[in-house]
Amino acid sequence: MVRISLTGIILKGRYCILEQIGQGGEGSLYLARDLELGTMWAVKELPISKKREAKLLRLLEHPSLPRMMDYAEKDGYCYIIMEYIKGQSLEEERKGKKSFALRDILEIGSALCDVLKYLHAQKPPIYYGDLKPGNIMRTAQGRLYLVDLGSAVFGYGDRVQNCLGTKGYAAPEQYEGKIGPESDIYALGKTLWVLCGKKVFWYMAGTPSFARLLGKCVQKNRKLRYRDMDQVKENLVKAAKKENGRKTAGILLAGIFGCALSIFLLSLPEKKTIFEEQLSQITELYYVPAFLEGEKEERAEICSKAEEELTKLLAEYPDGESQRKLLLLLALNGELQGKKELAIFYFEQLKTAHSGFRETYGEYGVYLYRANEMEKCQDLWREYQQKDEQGLLSGTETPNTKAWSALMDTQKVAEENFADPLL
Repeated sequence: MVRISLTGIILKGRYCILEQIGQGGEGSLYLARDLELGTMWAVKELPISKKREAKLLRLLEHPSLPRMMDYAEKDGYCYIIMEYIKGQSLEEERKGKKSFALRDILEIGSALCDVLKYLHAQKPPIYYGDLKPGNIMRTAQGRLYLVDLGSAVFGYGDRVQNCLGTKGYAAPEQYEGKIGPESDIYALGKTLWVLCGKKVFWYMAGTPSFARLLGKCVQKNRKLRYRDMDQVKENLVKAAKKENGRKTAGILLAGIFGCALSIFLLSLPEKKTIFEEQLSQITELYYVPAFLEGEKEERAEICSKAEEELTKLLAEYPDGESQRKLLLLLALNGELQGKKELAIFYFEQLKTAHSGFRETYGEYGVYLYRANEMEKCQDLWREYQQKDEQGLLSGTETPNTKAWSALMDTQKVAEENFADPLL
């Protein structure tokens, strides 16, 4: 049965329906004018059998939830009159741009933790059940709202109940009629992952703590996820601190190179050899204003100059530790130029000459992950694990090898959980 448009109808002698502004699986959303106050409200129309959402809304009061102002019933339908949220959903924003900045994603995650924690703290707890970008609204002022509680349910232990959700976001246990705080945690992880867009692996490579957070949120086994929203929020704050720490001028390079170049430069002793002095003169090029603040063409010119000087040094110092450092910098310089084949060429030379070092694999592996060369990255990971098991690697784990290990673990979780592509 097709519903007739409500446009022009006045509810309770007060709310004049102006136009339909949304349509969901549960019902329609309308914009209405309050004839007494002159204000605008959103009116959600639902079959009377679905008025559970109204019961939920009238119990709740949180700055990230739309306020329920009134309620009406008419001809087998119920009407929830609530705060009108003027803005865009994050799904609409996502379709309008390739990806969100990581800092924005972390702030969104933190705000969602707060409102989900509030819902989970109710007596009995309320589980949202359908977290996704389309159900998160953002106003022009940047304020976030969690809308549409049509899939929310009261928590009653492990009692089997009808748990609605969206494929690709709903936790596995919801398909078995079970839901809990960890189900919303799973959907939160999926939501943040999708907001990353095609930069998801870049963000995880640059901020391994964010990679670990996503991986733990989207575990298939609910017992392996975070216990509650406090734990998720704590780890989001840690990831944000790491991200903010990467924004200082010199660490701009860490955002481009992961952290390999920064660690390398810090490892140079105060009292340098002739080789280290020569190398320092070249690496100083990356810190001049023309590179940090200049145009793309200026940075490209500096990179070309650095490559030329590094190649000369490589001919002068073709062996040992000097060679390792030069090949690493040439590879990173190739990445900075956006020349993937050149970067891989130097990384392959590095691996051939220094295949027994853990650090070599970590540096190359993290780069391949950043470059989204996942097949090469997985092949290198298998080679690394095989050599490690055979005791053929020397040296201790570096920050890059640890980061690579965490990223590959997260990738494994992603492959298991993201059977349906969302990006």
